[in-house]
Amino acid sequence: MKLLRIYLGEKDSKGGKPLAEYIVELAYKEKMTGITVCKGIMGFGKKRHLHRSDFFTLSEDLPIVIDIVDEKEKIESFVNKIKDLNFDGLIVEIPVNAFYVENEK
Repeated sequence: MKLLRIYLGEKDSKGGKPLAEYIVELAYKEKMTGITVCKGIMGFGKKRHLHRSDFFTLSEDLPIVIDIVDEKEKIESFVNKIKDLNFDGLIVEIPVNAFYVENEK
């Protein structure tokens, strides 16, 4: 199993829609097991521009983190599609031990 973590900005887009939404739809289409999108309240990346949410900020571009845990082969195939999206961000692959917990009701 692998964890794919994608860091991007709230203002990033693809095909007229937010990039995070585009990635979720792509993951669904590619039959990935699951995906979680989290919006940060503050952060900076390689360009060292601080993004934050506060009263004085007129134009927010808050950090977005997307996590996907799936089989190694599916993650590696999906990463190639993400790299083709042409955005400023970071893609991280981490080997993980993951266990599905399901309610038996």
